[in-house]
Amino acid sequence: MKKLIITLFILLSIIISSCSDDLTTFTKNFKQEIPATVTEKIILPRIDLLIQKTSILKLSIDNFVADASANNLQVAQNNLKEVSIIYAKLYIFNIGKVKDRFMNRRINFWPVFNISIEKNVEEGNFNKESIAKLGSATKNLPGLHYLLFKYDNNQTILDEYTTNSNRKDFLTFVSDEFQDNIKQLHNIWAISGDNFSNDFTINNEEGLQSSFNQLYNGIYNVLNVCKIKKIGKPAGLEKSNHINAEIVENFYANNSLDLVYNNLVSLEEVFFRTDITSISEYVKSITKNDELNTTIQTTINTAKSTIKLINNPLKLAITEDKANVEKLHNTLKELLVLLHTDVRSNLSIIITGTDTDGD
Repeated sequence: MKKLIITLFILLSIIISSCSDDLTTFTKNFKQEIPATVTEKIILPRIDLLIQKTSILKLSIDNFVADASANNLQVAQNNLKEVSIIYAKLYIFNIGKVKDRFMNRRINFWPVFNISIEKNVEEGNFNKESIAKLGSATKNLPGLHYLLFKYDNNQTILDEYTTNSNRKDFLTFVSDEFQDNIKQLHNIWAISGDNFSNDFTINNEEGLQSSFNQLYNGIYNVLNVCKIKKIGKPAGLEKSNHINAEIVENFYANNSLDLVYNNLVSLEEVFFRTDITSISEYVKSITKNDELNTTIQTTINTAKSTIKLINNPLKLAITEDKANVEKLHNTLKELLVLLHTDVRSNLSIIITGTDTDGD
């Protein structure tokens, strides 16, 4: 009899524990917790880092303008690449007020309109106000990369700056405006500014306007841009087999693939980071297993490892390493299908337009 009572007690404990776990899973509000923890742990720290690194970049550009030495040029180039990587990890958060104010278009609208840059430099009749009216592709990240990485040989770049003060002035004004735009981006999210971080965290809207739906669409948008605009169109793999190296992102800096890699890293973070309430947790709570999450992680890993296999800059790889570029494109397509079909249907997400609509 005593053994029977003990056995029944153990069974009852197991049932209570199981019910408790189910209740916890059921009552957890993933659609609010995911945006809240992503904002706290990823967005705000990264925005702060971007504003700090942009200040360092601005200072290095000012130093280069004051003394156009090889060392100062190299420092400015390295700082610009670092800022570009940080921004690549923020692109998935081009949502809500950030998107409404066209911040990404203002900060990173490529390919660069280098003809406009050279025309302004040649004529020299520009100032802060006239540069503010120029198209986005003439300045900000595309313009800065062109101005600091125009030639593969840094000495040739230095020669242009030492013989033409207009180029120095134009670089100064463009870097000023870029820093202003990053400050505006920071202000949108900052608690001391527009405090969109708070609006995004406490948003109780459902469906299309929910913070989770906005976040997911930001992720989907970046992946779609990677597949179509960053890889597919330059490599002749989207609707046309025409190869066009000049439209790769950061053509002159040769770090296009690094940016795609870090776009994927940011996606991976929101899905799998352990210090946030992640999308993978939400998926598992619905599917009751890790099969879909494992497939997504494997596909991300394949895309990242394929990028690492490509030894040449993308502008060369699209003709010299077609196999790996096509493999990367196909892997991004597989990942898009997983997000658009499997995850979307399980989590009841509404996919809206992307930055490639109309392409």
